[in-house]
Amino acid sequence: MGCIEEFIARTTQQKGHLAFAKGWEKLAINKWNDNSYRAVVSGLKHALALDPRLARCWYLLGMISGVDSDLQQALAAYEKAIELRPDWQIGIDFLKCTRYLIYVYKDVEELQECRQKIRESVAEFYQTFQSFSLDKKQYLSEWLGNVNTFLLPYQGKETRDVQQQYGQMIYEIMTSVIPAAKERPPMPPVKVNEPLRIGFVSGHFRAHTVWKLLLHGWLQHLDKTQFQLYGYYVRDYRDRWTGAAESYCHRFVMGTKSPQEWFEQIRADQLHLVIFPELGMDLELIKIAALKLAPIQCMSWGHPDTSGLPTIDYFLSSELMEPPDGETHYTEKLIRLKNLGIAFSPPPPDPRSPITREEFGLKSDAVIYGCLQSVFKYLPQFDHIYPEIAAAVGNCQFVFITNLMTKNSRQRFEGRLERAFAAKNLDYRAYCFFSRPLNFYGFTSMLHCLDVFLDSLEWSGGNSTLEALYYAQVPMVTTPGRFMRGRHTAGILTLLELPELIAPDVSAYIQKAIELGQSAEYRRFIREKIQNNLPKVFEDQAGVRSLEDFIRAAVQEFATSGRLL
Repeated sequence: MGCIEEFIARTTQQKGHLAFAKGWEKLAINKWNDNSYRAVVSGLKHALALDPRLARCWYLLGMISGVDSDLQQALAAYEKAIELRPDWQIGIDFLKCTRYLIYVYKDVEELQECRQKIRESVAEFYQTFQSFSLDKKQYLSEWLGNVNTFLLPYQGKETRDVQQQYGQMIYEIMTSVIPAAKERPPMPPVKVNEPLRIGFVSGHFRAHTVWKLLLHGWLQHLDKTQFQLYGYYVRDYRDRWTGAAESYCHRFVMGTKSPQEWFEQIRADQLHLVIFPELGMDLELIKIAALKLAPIQCMSWGHPDTSGLPTIDYFLSSELMEPPDGETHYTEKLIRLKNLGIAFSPPPPDPRSPITREEFGLKSDAVIYGCLQSVFKYLPQFDHIYPEIAAAVGNCQFVFITNLMTKNSRQRFEGRLERAFAAKNLDYRAYCFFSRPLNFYGFTSMLHCLDVFLDSLEWSGGNSTLEALYYAQVPMVTTPGRFMRGRHTAGILTLLELPELIAPDVSAYIQKAIELGQSAEYRRFIREKIQNNLPKVFEDQAGVRSLEDFIRAAVQEFATSGRLL
């Protein structure tokens, strides 16, 4: 088992008591809930160093290995878990389907290899799954919610085939436990002058990207005379935004209920239509989405990728973000809502003075480029962008954030940057700055430090782009990707009437970033234009109105003909 066994052998020679192993395991799980993944890896390894017989720690280490960008560790940990608990074989095999999804790929070759292997591993398990008995499928329900295909679209490739196989398995697993969820419920009566009952099911009725991008604006601005809103919050954590969500809804239910309980709760409310603002981020939510809760079920782009679930009828997207062939990328029917499809409602700025460049540790006289996305958005084929910009601009810094990075993932990412800069005879350490994880105040402060916001390629900024424009009017550059998830910023800039910031390809993207970096006057011009045009984005409700039109049309068509649009 290589490095893991070496770690255990070294650590077990130190003094310690086996009772501490459970403590480390508990700490790791708590840190997992806080997204402190570096501490999770450390905690699990400490627990296993003290007691290598902890099967649960082994399979947890296998699960976290994707975040840790360690394929060898994942496979070794899963095999050790099976060795200790042979009765877990089927469940662990299911988890192993996604072991080739990692945060940071070493190079393009590893990315391509992992892309091929994830397709093969899911297809292989899917084939075996076809012969599973009812008992085996029901057993697998205990393993759902541990891992999912969240990282699959971050590979920058088509996902529909893999997601459809994975989604079909989740559907069959969940309906083996709740057979009544196979049947689409009848459409409740649609009565003149009575509002339609619309449900929103999410784990993010709180300060979160999904709340800010989608839920807040929709709940706030949907016409309450036409639509009676039902909120189903599948968590028990509250903040001030949870109270706002509750105030917008006719009925609001929250808590950690079982899928069976949520099924019964939502079915009893006799909704005309239900919306999942995202599927793919929340590990538990996918179980509920695999059930037939209402006659019409929709998802949206909180996690902009197809669900693959046969229970989801429509994907609610944005006409400004979808490529011409967008319909081919979803198992759901694509609905292109007007403009961005949303009414973005940013929280008020922090009343404190922003943290300065000097306080962050940035160079005071450099051109600061913001690369403020999660590390798994940065693909190795685009690493050359930064040294090419640096070679032309000279005195500049690229700011990356370490949020969600483990030690190994960061080392891998820095290794890529080191090689890319070295190819231009540059030292990456002179140009790349790694910020500590940033809370809302820290993030908005960092926006004020930037000269240029560099959009991530093939998975564009959404909430981060809108916040960069709203709070700091930061000039930015993007180029549209192949899929909707790589076209958020392009859509936003189109609505903002700033097409000159949308490059047609990567080479033009680099040149535009250089132009912005070299000319403070050009940046001032762009900032003024952003400031003047902000109302075109932040006061736009065309997306909400088109959502209302879609809901009425979809419900009426189903009520009349029993068919989808």
